[in-house]
Amino acid sequence: MTHAGFRWLITRTVAGAGLLAALASAASGPVAAQAKYPDRPVTIVVAWPAGGATDLAARVFNEAFGKQVGGQTIIKNVVGAAGTIGATEVASAPADGYTLLYTPIGPMVIQPQRMKLTYDPSSFAPVCKITDAPVVLMSPPNSRFKTVKTIVDAAKADPGKLAYASTGPGTIPHISMVGLAKAAGVTMKHVPYKGSADVMQAMLAGTIEVFSDQPNLVPQYNLTPVAVFAGKRLTSFPDLPTMKEAGYDLKFSIWNGLFAPKGTPEAVLAKLEAACKAALADAAVVEGLAKQKQPIDFRDRAGLAAFVADEFKTAKTLIEEAGLAAK
Repeated sequence: MTHAGFRWLITRTVAGAGLLAALASAASGPVAAQAKYPDRPVTIVVAWPAGGATDLAARVFNEAFGKQVGGQTIIKNVVGAAGTIGATEVASAPADGYTLLYTPIGPMVIQPQRMKLTYDPSSFAPVCKITDAPVVLMSPPNSRFKTVKTIVDAAKADPGKLAYASTGPGTIPHISMVGLAKAAGVTMKHVPYKGSADVMQAMLAGTIEVFSDQPNLVPQYNLTPVAVFAGKRLTSFPDLPTMKEAGYDLKFSIWNGLFAPKGTPEAVLAKLEAACKAALADAAVVEGLAKQKQPIDFRDRAGLAAFVADEFKTAKTLIEEAGLAAK
């Protein structure tokens, strides 16, 4: 073989080896990337202010969840528009598992039916359902309102003057109070806030006297529980009457779930789902959520997907009955 032919053979062999290496790298790239997940911090967006009901529960969950995922997970509060600003941010984030949404019912299934948004439930990949808690009607510490009757009587005595707070139009804290007002035949003044942390400041200052939301706010801020929007009493509040006992058959609950952007790799979703399940079995999380009166209600990806589909239909009825449907 001539020197020229030998050089050609070497060049051809090296080039072929390089091509094979490139093809192997391309084929294994996504797998390798997923195998290393996470190799940087994972952001969990909470679309409500720090110190609010959803934020408090998310922080109890987050530490154990991060350990199970195998990396650092950071809570990021993205506030505004009844939770839809934070939800929009996650829906439009890269589908790589590094941006997740920890959210209650509102931004996921209520608000997309009330306003024009760039997302709906199909924009997300469900990861797991975390908690589900009946809504509690509450008032400030040492409030004059300790029963549903005292609230209804005050609203009847001064129509349209008694103010109740919400975490935004169309949220469950809003819809539940609309339901109570309609059932009792009274009118009250709706005062929306950015989130329950802001409502807590108003309640502790005495400017707001009535609010309904997740039960973890009661022990956190030493509030007065008035009644629970449920068919039976809560084991965490055995002395707290139900709305049905007060004469109004009203049931509302707020659940929290974890979601990723649509298109997130299957391997990443499976890892997140397993981490969620393990975190909710962690003793510190179980104890922490119990102290917050937040019942754990784990559902896997398939279970949460079916649940959200049902909730979307239920929310449509709630919105229409409350007169909050999009015009």
